[in-house]
Amino acid sequence: MIARVAFAAPYTGWPVPGDEEVWAALETLCDGLRSFSELEQAARHPALVRMLEARLCGKTAGRLDRVAPERIRLAGGRQVKVHYSVSGPPWIASRLQDFFGMREAPRVAEGQVPVVVHLLAPNQRPVQMTTDLEGFWQRLYPRVRSELRRRYPKHAWPEKPVV
Repeated sequence: MIARVAFAAPYTGWPVPGDEEVWAALETLCDGLRSFSELEQAARHPALVRMLEARLCGKTAGRLDRVAPERIRLAGGRQVKVHYSVSGPPWIASRLQDFFGMREAPRVAEGQVPVVVHLLAPNQRPVQMTTDLEGFWQRLYPRVRSELRRRYPKHAWPEKPVV
């Protein structure tokens, strides 16, 4: 979540959370817990995650979801987790078929930043990573399609995945 808040900072005008804010949020999270197991459970609880967001973002925590959403819905209906990193752009990963019908990569930061798309084969291994879906469909998909059709004949591999 710290990377998510740090990603949103330039687009919201928020300061990037420093060590003091992070430690204060962690102390709040740890209050009353007695073991790492309890801490692990608490860290997954949505109410506590929202509390940490409020502590790091203040009253504008709701804007965090608009600027740096946790999940994105793809054309096929599947929702995927957005991964934020301090050292790189946000990215998502899902099966290639989930992107059929999409000309462009999804965007975050209120439409300003395309996410890096990890296109996966049915075995969940990466086939391609790109922010240029249209270029992928035009230049690389025909070759990838023939290979995947051979390996995974039970799956649909349309000639034109974007209409």
